[in-house]
Amino acid sequence: MADERFDLELDVLVAGSGLGSLTAAIVAHDLGLRVAVFDKAPRMGGLCGYGGGEVFCPNGPHMAEIGERDSETAARAYVDFLAAGYNDRALTDVLMSRYREAIAYLEKEAGVRWIPIKGLPDYYYPDAPGSGTGRYLSVALFDGKLLGPWQAKTWSATPHIPPGVLHEEIYAWGGLANVTRWDYALIAKRIEQDLRSAGPGMMGYLCKAAFVDRSIAGHVDSPLVRLIADAQGRVVGGVARTQGRELRVRARKGVVLGLGGYDHAPALARMYENMPEWHTAVPPYFHGDALTLGGEVGAAVACVPPTNLAMFFGYNIPGEEHGGVPLYRSSWECGVPHALWVNRKGERFCDESFYKDYQPRVRAWNGHTQSQDNIPPFLIFDSNYREKYPLGSFMPGSEIPPELAVQADTPRELARKLGVDPDGLERTLREFNLHAARGEEPSFGRGHYPWAQRLVGDMSYPNPNVGVVEKPPFYGVRLVPVGVGINSHGLQTDAHGQVLHVRGHAIPGLYAVGISAALLDLGGGYQSGTSNMRAITWGYVAGRHLAGKE
Repeated sequence: MADERFDLELDVLVAGSGLGSLTAAIVAHDLGLRVAVFDKAPRMGGLCGYGGGEVFCPNGPHMAEIGERDSETAARAYVDFLAAGYNDRALTDVLMSRYREAIAYLEKEAGVRWIPIKGLPDYYYPDAPGSGTGRYLSVALFDGKLLGPWQAKTWSATPHIPPGVLHEEIYAWGGLANVTRWDYALIAKRIEQDLRSAGPGMMGYLCKAAFVDRSIAGHVDSPLVRLIADAQGRVVGGVARTQGRELRVRARKGVVLGLGGYDHAPALARMYENMPEWHTAVPPYFHGDALTLGGEVGAAVACVPPTNLAMFFGYNIPGEEHGGVPLYRSSWECGVPHALWVNRKGERFCDESFYKDYQPRVRAWNGHTQSQDNIPPFLIFDSNYREKYPLGSFMPGSEIPPELAVQADTPRELARKLGVDPDGLERTLREFNLHAARGEEPSFGRGHYPWAQRLVGDMSYPNPNVGVVEKPPFYGVRLVPVGVGINSHGLQTDAHGQVLHVRGHAIPGLYAVGISAALLDLGGGYQSGTSNMRAITWGYVAGRHLAGKE
């Protein structure tokens, strides 16, 4: 209610501390508004602070530094290819016309040190219209000690990316397939010095800019539990639960919801992502709060198809947890030589090295049997693989727990242990090996995409993503869906980042950024770095609109 007693008076209440949230907070503050940030997690940084920290920036100003050329026309053609007709073109227009401005603002005003990633291709390069290389930005190492009292209250590392490693080093050292040959002495030194890279590094820059340089008030362990609206439907504040009590916060200009998605709300995730089971790699603080809070004030929910966003298959290493819940890892092993996927029939069904191919194929529905025959997939690999490459954190030569991977002396025995058709698996391996011995994979074109070659392949092989699977003992892992926070459903927003009501008008005083806002600007596809691109852009646009500058 508008006449409700308030414990704290602000201009802007920002809920969540990810990339979009802190961009909005920094911009609003710089335009003269009083801002505070509330996050339910014990550390600031949101989803980005747990991720890879790439920003997609086609035709960006830093591309010239690495000898790359691009154009507006090519950039838009590629984004429209990704969208596949499922985007709101008006929102895409805003995204594509403002992202460079927003990224430049963070560089100039927030001190973010961008590094272009040389040679890294777009997912669909060279086939897709407008596709290119060198379009990604990462960040220079960030010194966590610069955060002062916030050093221990921000994400310093993610379990999914080796800490203190720059993107250019990952590729120079041979990619994920060759982690045994990485410079671990250098990595250890950087960990000891709290030099942060990837997502933790990116959010280190923004947390410093917000909480240290600007002294924006930040509250951890403080979830927003309710929005407050007046009689006309304008959002005028919210209620945060902090330090054991409810704090009523007035926000004269508005509230920004940057609360991520619903990865840790399994019922929502299974329903919205169309998966029979669900697990996730993201920190355990994303429960669909934006949908709940927005729904209580009449917000509309919008969606894009879930079939080809960022979702993987993976596993939980027994005993691994984060925040008191099991930690799930995405499996990149399927794109490495000497490994492949099969279904219960023992048959391959996709290019395992390219998740944009396997994700829609794994969902295929059999209308005759009312079943999804490719769920679950099984990762199959042999001793050639084990002698060279890791499985998760298990390096070559270390024993893999039987709870994680089944082991057998023959493919037939392995199939029986996994519940896979033995004849099918033997037949599949014979056919696969016949071609793999020549570095070929004619069935699904595995090894075709330079992106997959560089990230998960072994460049010493004729085909970096293909090797025979023939040396006993053999291993098998049942894989499960693993989300990475890029959800298909979110709050519907307009060209200013304002949340729309179910009746079609903007809800005054309510904004959504990041994954809390539906991916209508991107549509039906995804490209690494586009989530961070849109978070920065819409945070920038929302911050300016809150201050009356849009």
